[in-house]
Amino acid sequence: KKEEKKDEAPGKTAEASNGIAPAKFVTPPRPEGLRSSIMTLHLALAGSVALFSFLGQSMLHLVPEGKFQKKDGSLIDMNNYDPVEMGPYPKCHPRFGEHQSLAENGTTIWVKNSAVGSSGPFPVGHPENLVFVAKSHKEFEKENAENRFKWAGLQPNLHLLTLATLCVYLGAKHSVWLWTEPIETREAAQLLQKEDAYWFPVMGSCVLFGLFLVLKYLGSEYIKLMITAGIVFMCMFGIGTNLEHLFAVFKSKVSNPIFTIPYFDEKVTAVEMLGMLIGGTMAAGFMWNKHWIINNAFGCSFCLVGIKMIGLSSWKTGAIMLIGLFWYDVFWVFGSKSVFGSNVMVSVAKGVEAPIKLMFPRSMGGCGTLLHSMLGLGDIVVPGIFIAFMAKWDAVKIGEKKSTSFVYLNSIMVAYVLSLLTTVTIMLFFNAAQPALLYIVPFVLIASVAVATSRGEMKELWNYTITEDPPEDAKASEDAKKEK
Repeated sequence: KKEEKKDEAPGKTAEASNGIAPAKFVTPPRPEGLRSSIMTLHLALAGSVALFSFLGQSMLHLVPEGKFQKKDGSLIDMNNYDPVEMGPYPKCHPRFGEHQSLAENGTTIWVKNSAVGSSGPFPVGHPENLVFVAKSHKEFEKENAENRFKWAGLQPNLHLLTLATLCVYLGAKHSVWLWTEPIETREAAQLLQKEDAYWFPVMGSCVLFGLFLVLKYLGSEYIKLMITAGIVFMCMFGIGTNLEHLFAVFKSKVSNPIFTIPYFDEKVTAVEMLGMLIGGTMAAGFMWNKHWIINNAFGCSFCLVGIKMIGLSSWKTGAIMLIGLFWYDVFWVFGSKSVFGSNVMVSVAKGVEAPIKLMFPRSMGGCGTLLHSMLGLGDIVVPGIFIAFMAKWDAVKIGEKKSTSFVYLNSIMVAYVLSLLTTVTIMLFFNAAQPALLYIVPFVLIASVAVATSRGEMKELWNYTITEDPPEDAKASEDAKKEK
């Protein structure tokens, strides 16, 4: 009978057959060079946001009021806009969201596009008019073929790849920094168990479908404004959290809180307060004009907080989460239209004017505003949480002197980039929205298994478990912070 297990990874909990209590969880030492790497990645992300913001804004030029710019660059009077030739009325047209129809008495009336049933028929001026859909699809294919290897076609895709990759890579490395912080100053993070992972697709579906119903049946401007305000309010706190985390890395020391928010027992530092003030200014700007640059700044901040502050208890928990959300993404993008009459995922993404996605300018529309490609924040945060767990596993191996670098993290990041490239390629080929997790999940899971198997560590990774701090340790941490 075996009385102990050999070669167990630090932090793995196990119970001996004689009833001895589980071993206390111990985090590995902080890998060397992690601080400089995090600071460099922050600079890279900030520089990328600034660069692509400049490039995106440089696409704009003035379109005179009352005019519409056609795709060939010529200007027409807004009153001469022809929906037969150019499709549905644009946002800058007074008849946006409407089409002409014949009443029973033979007179021409204006009808809301939303009043047309999901099964049609869709008249001229409706965005789902079959002739317009076929024509726009052909024009999109031609445009893609012409710009495939030109800067106009490469820029939005390069923008997407850069921001998504940097957010995941930075979030994963910063999560290791927070995880290896001494217990006395470690910030509590949400640790997902297998039971949580099973519920992820269910809860995600409820929230998504709930938003869809609200937008469809109660979609007044007031309701949309309230949804936007709620999300932006949370993003404001995210700016404060990220600034505090960055400052703590810069000085290699956690700041002391200046006050505690009642009822929530949330301690706030001076740096965090400064970040929230900056976030509040950004929030006011976003509520005023919904600018895509502020949207992306909030989006990147939200992704970093999610990846850093939500952890996985094990590789198995991560696999359950990814596989469940794989099917969630596939159904709500591909299957929801046949069930509910609309693509629920796309409807919510376009209907909620809030930082729930990253926006990548691809060209200027006829109204003088930018047209964007989009990537949902879930396609960054969900794989990012799993990749962050693998970065922590790297830290364990480095602490055991069995590795000298973040080999798992770096390998899986390559797989993540390849999955995004696959998503973009298929999206352009079919000219249709794609569930990014359909491609991300297989790439990321297979890469993690491949690296672990090649290193002979798959069984060890399979059994490795991160546990929450015991209550007595958490109390000791709180007492230490109060004494400072």
